[in-house]
Amino acid sequence: MISCTLNGKKYTVDYITGRALREMEPAAKMYGKIVSLSNAALKGEMPEDAKALSIPEAMDEMIRWFCILFGNQFTPDDVLDYYPVDRLMHDIALALMAVQTQTTSILDEFPTKAAQTETQEQTA
Repeated sequence: MISCTLNGKKYTVDYITGRALREMEPAAKMYGKIVSLSNAALKGEMPEDAKALSIPEAMDEMIRWFCILFGNQFTPDDVLDYYPVDRLMHDIALALMAVQTQTTSILDEFPTKAAQTETQEQTA
């Protein structure tokens, strides 16, 4: 079972459905484009297709799929309004990879917790 807590409400699914696998392609493609553009930007490059990518459109596609993953128990607006921004893209990418590689047993609870750095652990 995996869960997602938004605005104090917990949503759960007992298993990942075939629909989540079937519907993931547009979200996975958008994630791939974002990663590609990020890698190019780190190298100081600007790929030609960068102009065709809309970040809001990419996010909307990925968030729509995340809602499907949880059986549409919440809406894309719920995710945009209540999901912590510092975990949003990371968590969707994690879910995409787990479904794509059929390793969904690693999925547990969303939003995930960020790993603590050594500095954070010393001040905690």
